[in-house]
Amino acid sequence: MVQRLVGCLLAAVTVLGAAGCKERSDKPIAGLLAAGAPVLRAEGKAWRPIAVGSQLLGHDELRATGPAVLEFFGGGLRFLEKGDTLEVGDADEAKLHGVNLPSRHIVEGELQEAPRPLRIIAARYTQVMVTPASAQQDDSYSSNGYFAAFFTPNGLSSKATDDTPREGPRKPLPPPPHRPRVPHIHAGNLGEGGWVATVEDGFVVAETDDLATAVLLEGGEVPLGRTTRLVVPDGAEVVLRTQQGQEVEVEGPADVRLR
Repeated sequence: MVQRLVGCLLAAVTVLGAAGCKERSDKPIAGLLAAGAPVLRAEGKAWRPIAVGSQLLGHDELRATGPAVLEFFGGGLRFLEKGDTLEVGDADEAKLHGVNLPSRHIVEGELQEAPRPLRIIAARYTQVMVTPASAQQDDSYSSNGYFAAFFTPNGLSSKATDDTPREGPRKPLPPPPHRPRVPHIHAGNLGEGGWVATVEDGFVVAETDDLATAVLLEGGEVPLGRTTRLVVPDGAEVVLRTQQGQEVEVEGPADVRLR
């Protein structure tokens, strides 16, 4: 009788242990929205940079070498700074359903509350997971903190110009109409004109209408060009100015729509 009872207890412990060791899903749960310096992912004993726009799995271990933002498919945003480490699935933001920053928009020169945006976040990211070695060089970052390596129809490029060598997929991308038409998040130039931003504290993230993103650091004026969204972390401050000189101050946390 005692042996039978012990056997039942051991079986129960084994079942509970197996339930507690459930493996994480191999489906992506987040993406790298923007980075002002390389974000590294653990691959065995090595750390390798990942590209802006990459899908991320729950078991991915990341290390930030500068300001960056993860966007979870449920809508939550996770901000990283230099030296931060994170297992993606362990983030509190991974459990959220909806944006965790107050939504704002600018109406007649004033910042006002706005309805939370509806977007299918998973569709904004791709399986591009690595950046070229040239992206790790010091000159791959502009004075405004843009992460210069990004995915384009021409592949992975170390610079956003047509007169520099490009590093891309080993096989050519399929020609239209077979190439996916859905735009994906990528790091790139915001364009000229539009609002001008001056970050006075921390950093902010800009996103354009064609899903190019950039991390804006303190100091200097940055034309926002085609920017439609400005993500301002808690504690960050940015001043927006129109071409006519009108100013709007934004303090984080805020997810601001400019159009």
